[in-house]
Amino acid sequence: MESQTPAPALLSVRASQFVILGLRVLTSIFLVVSLAILLSNVLSGDRDHKVHFYDFVPYRYMAAAIVIGIAYSLFQTAVTVIRIRRENHRSILLDFYGDKVISNVVATGAVAGFVMTAQVQKDWSELVGIDAYDKYIKRSHAADGLVLLAFACTFMLSVLSSYALPKKVY
Repeated sequence: MESQTPAPALLSVRASQFVILGLRVLTSIFLVVSLAILLSNVLSGDRDHKVHFYDFVPYRYMAAAIVIGIAYSLFQTAVTVIRIRRENHRSILLDFYGDKVISNVVATGAVAGFVMTAQVQKDWSELVGIDAYDKYIKRSHAADGLVLLAFACTFMLSVLSSYALPKKVY
């Protein structure tokens, strides 16, 4: 029988920890900026009527997904920093399942935002060319896009945590 030698790792353990830390920080930044845009995005019609994100259920869902993503990302960023400083091994199952769940939550939040923005554009198509409306739509797209970028980071983290799992199981 031939003995199988393990494939060489692309990154050292220490380097991979710094990549993971960088992705977690990027995720946090994208989500915080997206939440700030979403919270400050207000369309003023009349004196008495303003449109906020919480007037639409999909935007509320997106905001909840962002807050959950920020909380998890900040928690995992702190844990990663502690692991790097102490040179501890990773908690593989927490990372594996947590990254999978958060990746899905953030992805569905981004989709909800994009769908709502498209619906708003469709419903308010007669307002095209009004500066306040155009600004509202552009800011909505910016918030949606940043959540999508955060999803890309969480997806990469999810893949990285998947690779680490078989090393600990076998």
